[in-house]
Amino acid sequence: MTATLTSRERVQLALRHETSDRAPFALGFGPTPEMIAVLTTELAARGLDWPTLRDAADDVLRIGLPPLRTGPAPENPDIWGIRRATKSYGGGSYDEFAHFPLAGVETLAALRAHPWPVAADFDATYPAAYAARYNPDHAKAFRIPAGNVFETYCWMTGLEEAIINLLERPELVVAALTHITDFFEALLVDMLRAGADAIDLLLFADDLGSQSGLLISRALYREIIQPFHARLTARAAELAPHAARMIHSDGAVFDILPDLIDAGFTLFEAVQTDAAGMDPARLKAAYGDALTFQGGISVQALLPYADAATVEAETVQLVAIFNAGGGYIAAPTHSVQLGTPVDNVLAMLRGVFGEAGYAALLQASRR
Repeated sequence: MTATLTSRERVQLALRHETSDRAPFALGFGPTPEMIAVLTTELAARGLDWPTLRDAADDVLRIGLPPLRTGPAPENPDIWGIRRATKSYGGGSYDEFAHFPLAGVETLAALRAHPWPVAADFDATYPAAYAARYNPDHAKAFRIPAGNVFETYCWMTGLEEAIINLLERPELVVAALTHITDFFEALLVDMLRAGADAIDLLLFADDLGSQSGLLISRALYREIIQPFHARLTARAAELAPHAARMIHSDGAVFDILPDLIDAGFTLFEAVQTDAAGMDPARLKAAYGDALTFQGGISVQALLPYADAATVEAETVQLVAIFNAGGGYIAAPTHSVQLGTPVDNVLAMLRGVFGEAGYAALLQASRR
């Protein structure tokens, strides 16, 4: 295997559980805006350009939901009616949920009265046009969003109320998930019909785990949520059989992975190795034949708190475990947070790319 592979070819080999010149790498959620500013400033002082380094390192090009077709942006830009408020944490800020549009809704009539988004209002040609403009030679793997069904419902009610409703008003949850899935399925179908050939990864996202265990029981997942996941993955497999069906979930979700596989998912992300039961060797041994893994490089403990030598050594070890026989895309488990040493970000890259590959990255990003 030579080092002349494109990023897309490298990712495709990983998805087929084949080895290549190195494990592909994705920044995933990427650094937070505040951390991007730090990386940009500190690396510039070393004669390096962060955007160039980022683009050279990342094997995956990604976009969010397509824009509305026409008309002005609504006053509240969230399509579900959720409102957020900016909260400071000292060195930066984040958006916290401030209004849950389905909170307190207890009847099917009230649920139906909610102004649900309509897929036809969105420009489904956007992913294909974006890929044609920014990835014309298909050099990078291309990822588009495909739906976060239960997570969206949790955002609309608040997590506590969503879980209570699963137990006490399951018919209400099913009705809400039907509305949400109707939207995501229609939009996914339109996007794939407009240009499936350009797409390699379909991102579904539903956080199902806490730091110590599942948020809901496997039985509840299988009874209420899995049918909606299976509905979406079946449409994805029909229209883009070549594309990985990627499920993002934080937390300790080892026990539910068989159900996610049964739901039709082929790639698991974020692989939060700090959570209970999420040992890399255990994950690879149990599900390495059925799933490609993406993530695993901890943004909770390793990147912010270890020294650079430890970050590099543990990244090398992680890659060795997950990439044995292929089936791995190296990545941080989530957003790289403000306070993470810049040298640790570089050490992560050195651990994934090796000395020669890392030197080439730096050379490409010299200002």
